[in-house]
Amino acid sequence: MEELHRKLTSRTREIEALVAAEQNLGELQWRAPNMLGCEYVDKLIYQWQKAKVHPSASNPDTAINRLIDDRLEIEEQILALEIR
Repeated sequence: MEELHRKLTSRTREIEALVAAEQNLGELQWRAPNMLGCEYVDKLIYQWQKAKVHPSASNPDTAINRLIDDRLEIEEQILALEIR
């Protein structure tokens, strides 16, 4: 379980770093309060998950979407272990 949490954190940081690079935000202080970049990443993840639930929406095959998809799979593995 700890390994999955480390993977989840790592994947989240990869997403944040990619967004920071794409948005020219420089280095983000990881998950620091009031960081607009982190809030933006949270919003991206939410929008991606929403599009996955609603078939009419789509998630194009991009680097960020692949990372978000991988992150979601890790979250699902954690939830499955917690339910047991």
